[in-house]
Amino acid sequence: MTDSSPGAALRGLVAAACLVVVVAGLQASGDILLPIVFSVFLAVAMMPVLRGLQRVGVPSIVAIILIVLALAGMLAGVTGVVAGAVRSFTANIGQYEEPLQQLLADSIQTAEWLGVPIQQDQLTTLVQPDIVMSIVGQTVGAVVTVASRLLIVLVTVTFILLEASDITSKLKVAFGSEARELGPFTDASAKVQRYLLIKSIVSAVTGGLAAAWCGVLGLDFAVIWGVTAFLANYIPSIGSIGAAIPPVLLAIVQLGWPSAVAVGIGYIAINVALGNFIEPRLMGRSLGLSPLVVFLSLVMWGWIWGPVGMLFSVPMTVIAKLVLESSEETRWLAVLLGSAREAMAEAPTALGKAAK
Repeated sequence: MTDSSPGAALRGLVAAACLVVVVAGLQASGDILLPIVFSVFLAVAMMPVLRGLQRVGVPSIVAIILIVLALAGMLAGVTGVVAGAVRSFTANIGQYEEPLQQLLADSIQTAEWLGVPIQQDQLTTLVQPDIVMSIVGQTVGAVVTVASRLLIVLVTVTFILLEASDITSKLKVAFGSEARELGPFTDASAKVQRYLLIKSIVSAVTGGLAAAWCGVLGLDFAVIWGVTAFLANYIPSIGSIGAAIPPVLLAIVQLGWPSAVAVGIGYIAINVALGNFIEPRLMGRSLGLSPLVVFLSLVMWGWIWGPVGMLFSVPMTVIAKLVLESSEETRWLAVLLGSAREAMAEAPTALGKAAK
């Protein structure tokens, strides 16, 4: 017999209330949780490095110390450079606001000359280039703030790596022969580690190339645009487009239209080469998400944790997708989270299993 509708409705209300409490808790504890989430991502990305050092005979404790010291130096150096660039960007952004507003006004006049009716007040309210530039500074600044909490980040990374180095032995002792049933989750963990490591490397290369290209063209705040490209590369499809808008706008004002076109072409070339050719080859297969899932994830985590939450949202969703793929009972959820192209690619395999 099915449950009575009053009982089902009561459970639904309880579940909704629990969801509200969880979301409110995530919002209230963002200052503490964000550095921890950042630490978890770093630790998971460093796990293949730890395994590699262990395979060549480096003791676990020594390997963890080396990794943590390397992370400390990297975070301190990058945070210092980017923080200085953000301060310079924030201090000087005012001089670009008037030219950017003039650019918007000229664009409206051009549209009207082409016969496209546009009301200037409404468009100015909806599209304000100076606000776009300010959001970039706030987002990068928020990420720098999270990364600059070195003590919390490094301590958390250290304990995660220490725990991960002994987790296999603990599972065998705790579950005995039943530990083999955890095999799918071990596979998912390996996939997550590989994804984060490769994605971080490709994003770093993307950011470095973008900063170098902007620097060669003489665009101001090249470091900021490189960091923006690095962060946005974690967001599939729309991330690279969003990362290109602020430097192109600034290039129009500072250097003129030819240089702005060159900036745009450079971003397209970098993202096409890395995103469509190199990254898929390194990943081995597509890990794409449905555009709707990406959008909803951005909205939800952006509302909970602000701009930094938006940056973490897609990697967390990809990780959830990889974990769901590890079990046949939850694979259908992973298919729904994924892109249509990936679902069609898996269709012959799924039909073959169904036929058996």
